[in-house]
Amino acid sequence: MSSGIFGDGIVTKLLSVEGAAELLSISKWTVRSYIRDGKLQPVRIGRRVLLAETELERFVAESQGPKAASPSVAASEVQHD
Repeated sequence: MSSGIFGDGIVTKLLSVEGAAELLSISKWTVRSYIRDGKLQPVRIGRRVLLAETELERFVAESQGPKAASPSVAASEVQHD
């Protein structure tokens, strides 16, 4: 189930834990674990726990880590003694 929330004048889609799990191709238990560990910041409305699409995008971007340098750049940065 999804709904919308206003943040900085922008409507953000909210996903249930199950919807977020499906989108990320992980189990709902893993999503709940990430919330408990502080890796994902949920939106709580009453007893419902929802995740903003923008929060999932942030999580995925951080999970990818820094981009690896291309081999040509890495080779040019090697110092020769």
